[in-house]
Amino acid sequence: MRLLIIGCGSIGNVLARAAEDMPEVNRMYITDKNEQRAEARAKEYSKAKLTRYDDDIILRIMDEVDLVIEAASQDAAKKFAPICLERGRDIMVMSVGAFHDDAFRERCFQLARQKGGRLYIPSGAVCGTDGLRSAQGRIDEVYLITTKGPGSFQDVPYLKEKGIDVNGLKGSTILFEGPAREAVRLFPKNVNVAATVSLLALGFENTKVTLVCDPTTEVNSHLILAKGPFGEIRAEIHNTPFPGNPATSYLAALSAVAALKSIATNVWIGV
Repeated sequence: MRLLIIGCGSIGNVLARAAEDMPEVNRMYITDKNEQRAEARAKEYSKAKLTRYDDDIILRIMDEVDLVIEAASQDAAKKFAPICLERGRDIMVMSVGAFHDDAFRERCFQLARQKGGRLYIPSGAVCGTDGLRSAQGRIDEVYLITTKGPGSFQDVPYLKEKGIDVNGLKGSTILFEGPAREAVRLFPKNVNVAATVSLLALGFENTKVTLVCDPTTEVNSHLILAKGPFGEIRAEIHNTPFPGNPATSYLAALSAVAALKSIATNVWIGV
Protein backbone atom coordinates (compact mmCIF):
# COMPACT_ATOMS: atom_id res chain seq x y z
CA MET A 1 0.00 0.00 0.00
CA ARG A 2 1.26 3.47 -0.91
CA LEU A 3 0.26 6.64 0.91
CA LEU A 4 0.45 10.36 0.31
CA ILE A 5 0.30 12.30 3.58
CA ILE A 6 -0.40 16.01 3.13
CA GLY A 7 0.60 17.78 6.33
CA CYS A 8 3.40 16.90 8.74
CA GLY A 9 2.03 18.42 11.93
CA SER A 10 0.91 16.51 15.01
CA ILE A 11 -1.59 14.23 13.28
CA GLY A 12 0.47 13.73 10.14
CA ASN A 13 3.49 12.70 12.18
CA VAL A 14 1.52 10.18 14.26
CA LEU A 15 0.15 8.71 11.03
CA ALA A 16 3.61 8.48 9.49
CA ARG A 17 4.95 6.75 12.59
CA ALA A 18 2.12 4.23 12.47
CA ALA A 19 2.53 3.64 8.75
CA GLU A 20 6.24 2.99 9.27
CA ASP A 21 5.34 0.02 11.47
CA MET A 22 2.58 -1.37 9.26
CA PRO A 23 3.65 -4.24 6.98
CA GLU A 24 0.80 -3.36 4.59
CA VAL A 25 2.42 0.04 3.85
CA ASN A 26 5.49 -0.09 1.65
CA ARG A 27 5.83 3.58 0.70
CA MET A 28 4.61 6.93 1.98
CA TYR A 29 5.11 10.28 0.34
CA ILE A 30 4.97 13.18 2.77
CA THR A 31 4.63 16.87 2.08
CA ASP A 32 3.99 20.08 3.97
CA LYS A 33 3.97 23.81 3.26
CA ASN A 34 6.70 23.99 5.89
CA GLU A 35 9.46 22.33 3.88
CA GLN A 36 11.87 22.11 6.81
CA ARG A 37 9.31 20.24 8.88
CA ALA A 38 8.56 17.87 6.01
CA GLU A 39 12.25 17.25 5.45
CA ALA A 40 12.80 16.48 9.13
CA ARG A 41 9.89 14.04 9.16
CA ALA A 42 11.09 12.29 6.01
CA LYS A 43 14.44 11.58 7.64
CA GLU A 44 12.74 9.83 10.56
CA TYR A 45 11.11 7.04 8.55
CA SER A 46 12.65 4.54 6.14
CA LYS A 47 9.43 4.24 4.12
CA ALA A 48 9.04 8.00 3.71
CA LYS A 49 9.90 9.97 0.63
CA LEU A 50 9.96 13.76 0.79
CA THR A 51 7.70 15.48 -1.71
CA ARG A 52 7.79 19.19 -2.47
CA TYR A 53 4.56 21.05 -1.72
CA ASP A 54 3.88 21.75 -5.37
CA ASP A 55 0.49 21.25 -7.02
CA ASP A 56 1.81 19.47 -10.10
CA ILE A 57 4.01 17.13 -8.08
CA ILE A 58 1.25 16.34 -5.58
CA LEU A 59 -1.25 15.61 -8.36
CA ARG A 60 1.19 13.31 -10.11
CA ILE A 61 1.87 11.35 -6.94
CA MET A 62 -1.86 11.29 -6.17
CA ASP A 63 -2.32 9.07 -9.22
CA GLU A 64 0.36 6.69 -8.00
CA VAL A 65 -0.84 6.00 -4.45
CA ASP A 66 -3.63 3.94 -2.95
CA LEU A 67 -4.70 6.48 -0.32
CA VAL A 68 -4.29 10.23 0.13
CA ILE A 69 -4.45 11.56 3.70
CA GLU A 70 -5.14 15.24 4.30
CA ALA A 71 -3.82 16.30 7.71
CA ALA A 72 -3.01 19.93 7.04
CA SER A 73 -5.89 22.44 7.08
CA GLN A 74 -9.38 23.19 5.83
CA ASP A 75 -7.82 25.00 2.88
CA ALA A 76 -5.82 21.91 1.95
CA ALA A 77 -8.94 19.75 2.26
CA LYS A 78 -10.90 22.07 -0.02
CA LYS A 79 -8.08 22.14 -2.52
CA PHE A 80 -7.13 18.48 -2.77
CA ALA A 81 -10.21 16.44 -1.80
CA PRO A 82 -12.26 17.26 -4.96
CA ILE A 83 -9.25 16.71 -7.20
CA CYS A 84 -8.52 13.37 -5.57
CA LEU A 85 -12.14 12.18 -5.79
CA GLU A 86 -12.45 13.40 -9.38
CA ARG A 87 -9.62 11.00 -10.19
CA GLY A 88 -11.44 8.17 -8.44
CA ARG A 89 -8.79 8.02 -5.72
CA ASP A 90 -9.40 7.33 -2.03
CA ILE A 91 -8.85 10.12 0.47
CA MET A 92 -9.00 10.48 4.25
CA VAL A 93 -9.89 13.99 5.40
CA MET A 94 -8.89 15.10 8.89
CA SER A 95 -9.88 18.78 8.54
CA VAL A 96 -13.57 17.86 8.70
CA GLY A 97 -14.60 21.45 9.30
CA ALA A 98 -14.14 22.11 5.59
CA PHE A 99 -17.43 20.29 4.99
CA HIS A 100 -19.42 23.12 6.59
CA ASP A 101 -19.30 24.60 3.08
CA ASP A 102 -22.43 23.08 1.55
CA ALA A 103 -21.30 23.35 -2.07
CA PHE A 104 -17.92 21.79 -1.31
CA ARG A 105 -19.47 18.98 0.72
CA GLU A 106 -22.04 18.08 -1.91
CA ARG A 107 -19.41 18.16 -4.63
CA CYS A 108 -17.17 15.76 -2.72
CA PHE A 109 -20.01 13.41 -1.84
CA GLN A 110 -21.25 13.38 -5.43
CA LEU A 111 -17.78 12.72 -6.83
CA ALA A 112 -17.34 9.83 -4.40
CA ARG A 113 -20.60 8.31 -5.64
CA GLN A 114 -19.89 8.89 -9.32
CA LYS A 115 -16.15 8.24 -9.63
CA GLY A 116 -15.72 5.41 -7.14
CA GLY A 117 -13.12 7.01 -4.89
CA ARG A 118 -13.80 6.53 -1.19
CA LEU A 119 -14.00 9.48 1.21
CA TYR A 120 -12.96 8.53 4.74
CA ILE A 121 -13.72 10.75 7.75
CA PRO A 122 -12.36 9.30 11.03
CA SER A 123 -14.27 9.72 14.29
CA GLY A 124 -11.65 12.18 15.50
CA ALA A 125 -11.49 13.38 19.09
CA VAL A 126 -14.93 12.15 20.16
CA CYS A 127 -16.64 8.89 21.03
CA GLY A 128 -20.26 8.05 20.30
CA THR A 129 -20.09 8.54 16.54
CA ASP A 130 -21.21 4.93 16.08
CA GLY A 131 -24.42 5.68 17.95
CA LEU A 132 -25.07 8.85 15.98
CA ARG A 133 -24.49 6.99 12.72
CA SER A 134 -26.91 4.25 13.74
CA ALA A 135 -29.57 6.81 14.73
CA GLN A 136 -29.29 8.90 11.56
CA GLY A 137 -32.70 10.09 10.42
CA ARG A 138 -34.15 9.55 13.88
CA ILE A 139 -32.37 12.27 15.84
CA ASP A 140 -34.55 15.12 17.10
CA GLU A 141 -31.90 17.25 18.81
CA VAL A 142 -28.17 17.17 19.32
CA TYR A 143 -25.75 19.26 21.34
CA LEU A 144 -21.97 19.39 21.56
CA ILE A 145 -20.24 21.03 24.52
CA THR A 146 -16.47 21.40 24.11
CA THR A 147 -14.19 22.59 26.91
CA LYS A 148 -10.51 23.39 26.44
CA GLY A 149 -7.79 25.40 28.15
CA PRO A 150 -6.54 28.84 27.06
CA GLY A 151 -3.68 27.30 25.08
CA SER A 152 -6.22 25.91 22.61
CA PHE A 153 -7.68 29.32 21.82
CA GLN A 154 -4.61 31.37 21.00
CA ASP A 155 -4.67 33.77 18.03
CA VAL A 156 -8.36 33.25 17.16
CA PRO A 157 -9.49 36.31 15.13
CA TYR A 158 -13.06 36.04 16.42
CA LEU A 159 -11.91 36.33 20.03
CA LYS A 160 -9.65 39.26 19.22
CA GLU A 161 -12.55 41.07 17.57
CA LYS A 162 -14.64 40.48 20.70
CA GLY A 163 -11.82 41.73 22.92
CA ILE A 164 -11.58 38.40 24.75
CA ASP A 165 -8.17 37.56 26.20
CA VAL A 166 -8.34 33.88 27.12
CA ASN A 167 -5.07 34.16 29.01
CA GLY A 168 -6.70 36.55 31.45
CA LEU A 169 -9.73 34.42 32.27
CA LYS A 170 -10.15 33.54 35.95
CA GLY A 171 -12.80 30.89 35.59
CA SER A 172 -14.72 28.72 33.14
CA THR A 173 -16.10 31.00 30.40
CA ILE A 174 -18.39 30.37 27.44
CA LEU A 175 -16.71 31.70 24.30
CA PHE A 176 -19.38 30.70 21.80
CA GLU A 177 -22.89 29.34 21.62
CA GLY A 178 -24.61 28.71 18.31
CA PRO A 179 -24.90 26.47 15.26
CA ALA A 180 -22.04 24.20 14.27
CA ARG A 181 -21.60 26.02 10.98
CA GLU A 182 -20.53 29.20 12.79
CA ALA A 183 -18.44 27.31 15.33
CA VAL A 184 -16.45 25.58 12.61
CA ARG A 185 -16.01 28.80 10.65
CA LEU A 186 -14.91 30.90 13.62
CA PHE A 187 -12.78 28.24 15.35
CA PRO A 188 -11.34 26.16 12.45
CA LYS A 189 -8.55 24.65 14.54
CA ASN A 190 -10.68 23.75 17.55
CA VAL A 191 -13.93 22.06 16.58
CA ASN A 192 -13.52 19.56 13.78
CA VAL A 193 -15.59 17.38 16.12
CA ALA A 194 -18.53 19.75 15.59
CA ALA A 195 -18.34 19.05 11.87
CA THR A 196 -18.22 15.29 12.42
CA VAL A 197 -21.25 15.40 14.72
CA SER A 198 -23.09 17.62 12.23
CA LEU A 199 -22.47 15.23 9.35
CA LEU A 200 -23.76 12.31 11.40
CA ALA A 201 -26.72 14.03 13.05
CA LEU A 202 -28.78 17.09 12.08
CA GLY A 203 -26.51 19.09 9.81
CA PHE A 204 -24.54 22.25 10.46
CA GLU A 205 -27.48 24.55 11.21
CA ASN A 206 -29.32 22.30 13.65
CA THR A 207 -26.35 20.94 15.58
CA LYS A 208 -25.88 23.25 18.56
CA VAL A 209 -22.37 23.92 19.86
CA THR A 210 -21.07 25.48 23.06
CA LEU A 211 -17.36 26.28 23.36
CA VAL A 212 -15.96 26.79 26.84
CA CYS A 213 -12.51 27.97 27.92
CA ASP A 214 -11.49 26.72 31.37
CA PRO A 215 -8.12 27.98 32.66
CA THR A 216 -8.00 25.16 35.22
CA THR A 217 -8.39 22.24 32.83
CA GLU A 218 -5.54 20.17 31.45
CA VAL A 219 -7.66 18.16 29.00
CA ASN A 220 -9.85 18.74 25.95
CA SER A 221 -13.37 17.62 26.84
CA HIS A 222 -16.30 16.89 24.54
CA LEU A 223 -19.83 16.07 25.58
CA ILE A 224 -22.37 14.91 22.99
CA LEU A 225 -26.06 14.85 23.88
CA ALA A 226 -28.60 13.50 21.39
CA LYS A 227 -32.26 12.57 21.69
CA GLY A 228 -34.77 10.84 19.46
CA PRO A 229 -37.29 7.98 19.32
CA PHE A 230 -34.36 5.56 19.76
CA GLY A 231 -33.70 7.02 23.23
CA GLU A 232 -30.84 9.25 24.37
CA ILE A 233 -27.12 9.31 23.67
CA ARG A 234 -24.68 10.83 26.12
CA ALA A 235 -21.05 10.48 25.12
CA GLU A 236 -18.34 12.26 27.10
CA ILE A 237 -14.59 12.14 26.70
CA HIS A 238 -11.61 13.89 28.28
CA ASN A 239 -8.70 13.93 25.86
CA THR A 240 -5.01 14.49 26.41
CA PRO A 241 -3.85 17.38 24.18
CA PHE A 242 -0.72 17.16 22.07
CA PRO A 243 2.15 18.73 24.06
CA GLY A 244 3.13 21.00 21.18
CA ASN A 245 -0.38 21.59 19.85
CA PRO A 246 -2.97 21.95 22.63
CA ALA A 247 -5.77 22.66 20.15
CA THR A 248 -5.51 19.05 18.93
CA SER A 249 -6.36 15.98 20.97
CA TYR A 250 -4.14 12.91 20.85
CA LEU A 251 -7.21 10.74 20.25
CA ALA A 252 -7.88 12.54 16.97
CA ALA A 253 -4.59 11.21 15.62
CA LEU A 254 -5.25 7.76 17.03
CA SER A 255 -8.63 7.67 15.26
CA ALA A 256 -6.83 8.36 11.99
CA VAL A 257 -4.37 5.54 12.71
CA ALA A 258 -7.26 3.18 13.47
CA ALA A 259 -8.96 4.14 10.21
CA LEU A 260 -5.72 3.61 8.27
CA LYS A 261 -5.30 0.14 9.78
CA SER A 262 -8.87 -0.81 8.84
CA ILE A 263 -8.38 0.46 5.30
CA ALA A 264 -5.06 -1.37 4.93
CA THR A 265 -6.33 -4.69 6.31
CA ASN A 266 -9.88 -4.36 4.95
CA VAL A 267 -11.25 -5.34 8.36
CA TRP A 268 -13.86 -3.03 9.92
CA ILE A 269 -15.23 -3.58 13.44
CA GLY A 270 -18.02 -1.52 15.00
CA VAL A 271 -19.32 -0.05 11.75
